Amino acid sequence: MSMKYEDLQSLESEKKSQGSRKGSQNTCCPIGWLEYEGSCYWFSRSLLTWPEAEKHCQLENAHLVVLGSWNEQKFLEEHMYPVDTWIGLNDQNGPWTWVDGTDYKTGFQNWSPTQPDNWYYHGQEDCAHLRTDGQWNDNLCVMPFHWICETELSRSSA
Repeated sequence: MSMKYEDLQSLESEKKSQGSRKGSQNTCCPIGWLEYEGSCYWFSRSLLTWPEAEKHCQLENAHLVVLGSWNEQKFLEEHMYPVDTWIGLNDQNGPWTWVDGTDYKTGFQNWSPTQPDNWYYHGQEDCAHLRTDGQWNDNLCVMPFHWICETELSRSSA
C-alpha cells in the first residue's frame, strides 16, 4: 500500500486532534475532513486499490463514501480532485451493495450510460468509482484510484 506523505501527514494530524477530544461533545469533523449534512468526508491525495482504500477508511472508523443523493454527489465533486475516485459500492459477492448496507436498488444512482457493464473483454469489474464527469463506472477493484472516506459526524471522534 503506497500513500503520499501528504496523506500520512493529514491522518497523523487527525489522530492527534481525536486524542485531545475524546469524551467531548462532537461539534465538528476532525482536522482535514469536511462536514456535509451530518457526515464527515476525507479526500485522498494518493492512489489505492478499492480493497486497500476501504481498509484505510475502516482504520479511520469510516468507510468508502456512500452516495445518497444528487446534492451529496455535487458536494463531493466540488471538493474532489478531477480524477477517477473510488466509492463504497461493489458487486464482488453478487448484487451491487453499498459498504454500509444502504439499499442499492431503491437508492440514488448515477451510472454512466451502459454502466455497469462488467466489461465483456476482461470482466470482473466489481467496484464502482466516480469518473471525472461525475458519473459512476464499474472497474477492476485492483485499479489504483483516489478515494473518499465517510463517517457520521457523531462517530468521527469516537
